[in-house]
Amino acid sequence: MKKFSNQNIAVLLFQTVSWIGSLFLLHRLESPVLKLGVLLYFCLMMQGVFSLMHDCIHGLGHHEKRFNYWMGMWTGVLFGTSYTLFEVNHHGHHVRNRTAPEIAEFILPGESRIRKTLVYYFAILGGIWWGSFLAMFFLPLVPYSLVRRLNKPGSSMNGYSLSFLSFSRDRWFRLRLESLATVMLYASLIWFFELRLETLLMAFAAFAFTWSSLQWVYHLRTPLDPIEGAYNLRSLAPVRWLFLNFNYNLTHHRHPELHWQELHEKTDLRETQPSWYRYLMVFLPPVPLPQDLSVLEKRYF
Repeated sequence: MKKFSNQNIAVLLFQTVSWIGSLFLLHRLESPVLKLGVLLYFCLMMQGVFSLMHDCIHGLGHHEKRFNYWMGMWTGVLFGTSYTLFEVNHHGHHVRNRTAPEIAEFILPGESRIRKTLVYYFAILGGIWWGSFLAMFFLPLVPYSLVRRLNKPGSSMNGYSLSFLSFSRDRWFRLRLESLATVMLYASLIWFFELRLETLLMAFAAFAFTWSSLQWVYHLRTPLDPIEGAYNLRSLAPVRWLFLNFNYNLTHHRHPELHWQELHEKTDLRETQPSWYRYLMVFLPPVPLPQDLSVLEKRYF
């Protein structure tokens, strides 16, 4: 719909200005309290950048396909990754959700508790974002003929690895161009605008933690079903606006054709849990998969 396309352009412009403004304020402000406030805003706003990239992945960013791609690519640049890397991975997520490759909070039969716990905490404490960021420096060097070898079979938590089986030659070429564009932008900020490397590291380390720790908040301890294995979460209105309604994850899994602007209206708010409660659950260590899967049935309060 054109109405949503125009709104998304405006949102992307707002996010771009916020991205630039936040980084330069963090560079120039002296007050630790003000810096902390800007850093918090940056982390929340960047969740919305991811949400808009997510809509573009589903073809919902703009009604014109080519413009939708360029919007998605730019959100990837702001986020610090390749848009196509996320596009391929996310389409796989809708198929693999709550299957073994995406089960993180449970230790499956035959898995090492220590290894699963270490990998889990590495992921939620920032590793998911850092993996996508560092991939831009490594993946473009891999010849397409070797891409499928990047898939490393595992008993669980290998959804990212499985995505390399789905890359076409054209998509791999796009990934290379997008990675180059992102690296050039960040290098330009440091070289031409004299933005300190430590400022960028501080901002994105904070975002890496907040974004990574939120990635499984909607899915942990839910039924092992690709669609119903998600929750809708209640959030404060300003947070929900910055997140572009991404907290309504169950509604999205049920209706992936809906624009982010439609999710609030289409969500039954009685079918929710508070965001703070689900977020605290993220930091619990992995436990063995329960034998009685009925304990994973959803509860709303």
